[in-house]
Amino acid sequence: MRGWYRLVLALFALSSCKNDLDELARVDVHAGAPDRTTTDAEYLYSDSGIVRNRLHANKVEDFMAAPGRRTVLTDGMELVFLDAQGNDGSVLTARQGLILPTSNRMEVRGNVVFTNARGERLETELLVWNKDSARVWTDRPVKIIREHDILYGDGLDANENFSRYTIRKLTGTLYVDQADSLAGP
Repeated sequence: MRGWYRLVLALFALSSCKNDLDELARVDVHAGAPDRTTTDAEYLYSDSGIVRNRLHANKVEDFMAAPGRRTVLTDGMELVFLDAQGNDGSVLTARQGLILPTSNRMEVRGNVVFTNARGERLETELLVWNKDSARVWTDRPVKIIREHDILYGDGLDANENFSRYTIRKLTGTLYVDQADSLAGP
């Protein structure tokens, strides 16, 4: 009797499983839907076999179709620029990002914070990184917090690791050590 019961159960299980290709074809995928979605993703970017950047994003949506090929990062992201020895250097965080691979460009928005190896901290709402020129820039208001002073401006240009930068329309209080001199010789 047990054998009969198992046979009926097995036949029922096997007969209820089938792939209906017509049914699958009727599944409607929204035209604007991403080609791939990944959560809690970490990517390593290398150049000539050397890892240069590490990206962590809570949600990654890849859109592969031309001409709008792009990667959308949402729900928070962190990009770490590694030094020549592979150690963590500058760190860029934001609520969301957009990677445009055809132009080697990344835009980050929303609570953007970029901290360099010296501990200087840039705060803004939009920052653009151009991989080809190894530059970051913004035309939005910026705040830079340094060890002894806070600087404000209406835009910024910097190298990609934020170790050298130019602030547009600079305001703020600048700390000058007694050993420093603003006057010429």
